[in-house]
Amino acid sequence: MVRLSRRAEKALLVLDARLQERVKEAIRELAGSPLSGKKLKGQFEGLRSYRLGPLRIVYRFTKDWLEVAFVDYRKDVYR
Repeated sequence: MVRLSRRAEKALLVLDARLQERVKEAIRELAGSPLSGKKLKGQFEGLRSYRLGPLRIVYRFTKDWLEVAFVDYRKDVYR
């Protein structure tokens, strides 16, 4: 099961349709292979990041679900 945080939902809405589809496809891939993303450290410990061109999909997962915490451009995501 995949869940999107409110922040992730809002971020998707402001992306153009082409990028929205790319993000949705990447999230589907992550649901099947959640270890694809890189482990984050520091204030983001417990989260993983998946690179999609200039965007980052930041998420957490358990054996039952994957939650997308946020989606943003690399320059803004780690602030």
